[in-house]
Amino acid sequence: MHEVCRRKVILLLIILELALAAFTVRQTASTTAASRRVGVGLDWNELQGVAQAAGVPVEEMAAVLKEQGAHYLVLREDTLARLEQTGRLQAYGGWELWQLGRLLKPGSEVVQRVLADKDFNVRSTYLVLGDADLYQRLKERLSLRYKGDVQAWSGDNTYVLAVARGWDALQGMGVGINPTATDSVYALGYEPVLAWLDRLKTSAEITLDLKEQDKTKPALLLPGPLPVEEQERVGRELGQRGILQGLLEFSLPSGAKTVAAASNYLAVRVYERPVHTMYQEYLLAVRDRNVRFVIPHLLWQVPDTAPDLLSANAQHLGRSVAAIRAGGFAVGAPVPLSQRLLNPVLLALLLGLPLLTLVQAGGLREADRVTFSLLALMTPLAAVYLLPEGPLIWLRQGAALIVGGVGPALAMILALRKVSPGDGQLHPLRGGVTALGQASGVTLAAALFIQALLGDASFLLKLDAFLGIKVAYSITLALVLLWSLKERSADRGWWLKPVFSPAELIALAGLGLVVWVLFNRSGNTSVIPIPAWELKLRDLLERVLLIRPRTKEFLLGHPALVLAGAGLGKGKWWRPYLVTLAAVGQASLLNTFVHLHTPFLISLARSLLGLLLGAAIGSLLTLAGYYLVRGGRRYA
Repeated sequence: MHEVCRRKVILLLIILELALAAFTVRQTASTTAASRRVGVGLDWNELQGVAQAAGVPVEEMAAVLKEQGAHYLVLREDTLARLEQTGRLQAYGGWELWQLGRLLKPGSEVVQRVLADKDFNVRSTYLVLGDADLYQRLKERLSLRYKGDVQAWSGDNTYVLAVARGWDALQGMGVGINPTATDSVYALGYEPVLAWLDRLKTSAEITLDLKEQDKTKPALLLPGPLPVEEQERVGRELGQRGILQGLLEFSLPSGAKTVAAASNYLAVRVYERPVHTMYQEYLLAVRDRNVRFVIPHLLWQVPDTAPDLLSANAQHLGRSVAAIRAGGFAVGAPVPLSQRLLNPVLLALLLGLPLLTLVQAGGLREADRVTFSLLALMTPLAAVYLLPEGPLIWLRQGAALIVGGVGPALAMILALRKVSPGDGQLHPLRGGVTALGQASGVTLAAALFIQALLGDASFLLKLDAFLGIKVAYSITLALVLLWSLKERSADRGWWLKPVFSPAELIALAGLGLVVWVLFNRSGNTSVIPIPAWELKLRDLLERVLLIRPRTKEFLLGHPALVLAGAGLGKGKWWRPYLVTLAAVGQASLLNTFVHLHTPFLISLARSLLGLLLGAAIGSLLTLAGYYLVRGGRRYA
């Protein structure tokens, strides 16, 4: 194939790949934009406690808070430990009950029968209660879990259950949702949201829980951790009943993905944090992280701005809801993201076209090019249709990781490979800004590809994620550093020569420190505390710009790239380290888009703001060097 024709084919393939990626990302953006309603729920137990602390009836507090936007009350499953803590039952070891009966000689005929029973066991746990309905519920649940190990006695409004287990083994056992609480929630004009807490339930217990859903009819269920063998069944049953699955943002239980997939991703992300007054967090949760249900916790103390606890919580909830509405969201029944999965043919093309492009660019013989071109198209198609879901996800994540590491490095090389302070082609400032624009364009193209490749329901809900952010950073920075060192020394075998002077070793150590800080700051947690000045800067940018750009982009990477593109350090020993520092901005730029649960337009706005600020700072530094340091001579 003629060289000019081959280049046209490569260009056409790149355009086609980007067009398919843009089409896919647009579909994903439309899916996210269609889900603009957020549910607001309160904890039922907390509502009762705060109402008591405020000295008002729970009905009054519920009515006031409903006016502020709350429509749901979260009912958490009763556990034996919770029932004991709230005084609804008393738990005794067999030895404790025997001692109590011997010392106090209780008049209860039921307790006397328990102590006189021939099977009385000092190692068993005895549950004593006075509620007949609760007794029947506990008896049913315990008998399902511990068949043959449960005894029951009743009489004189006293009920006793004996379980041949220690109390430590029983405390976490869930016994379902209190039906009286469900009735109370409906009576207050709210809808119930249920939360299961016990991870050790048997199949029979889960069947009972699912039957209770038909009576309770919750809008949302937080299933908690489930046994592996029950996860698909629970998801299927929730999907058939039209009940949304709640996915806690910061504590996703094991098996949540299996449950969601079985319900065809009828699920929403849930934001629940300890009580706080950083109301902007609610805006960021729904706008930037696809959260569609929030659980604000109530205040227990009266702040200086409110006359009483009732008014304080009305203000608190009102501000939380106002923050949600500030993002353009309505408050009401949560709308899940569309349950779409990536079209298999489209996925195969997204995987195959880059391979086909590499084949065309590889300089193969004509016959070999045809063979490898067919393989490049057919192999991804076979993988998409033949691989199980798990390995196919890994394949997509692996392809995304390669693009995430190589894409920003390639962007840097393409932007800087022709920079020369003596060529007389561009003013330094224009050259620097051009280099930033060219590199960012290539990086954004790579980001678009990753967004398309990983743009379906499981990634939008963060049940799956881009894997290897730190690995991608490492690939980018290593490739750019090696290329920069090679550019500095045009001789063959440059990697064998001693290139590290003492000053260079210091520079390399400094670069290593920057990379270490970057790695620690690239995840959700960091061993390095964020300095106070940066927190204040973040808050200022969030208030002024609404969407905060990343500091490592506009304060570090992008200005460094403008300087490198302007020719700073050309021919100097330290230029490779400046160029590698500049690569931090491109790596971070791509990293912005690999958070698939963040809407694409939010990531794009954050990136463009970072580019504008970074270009401005880099331009000021370039002009300062050009006019102040060397009196206007080129490439100061």
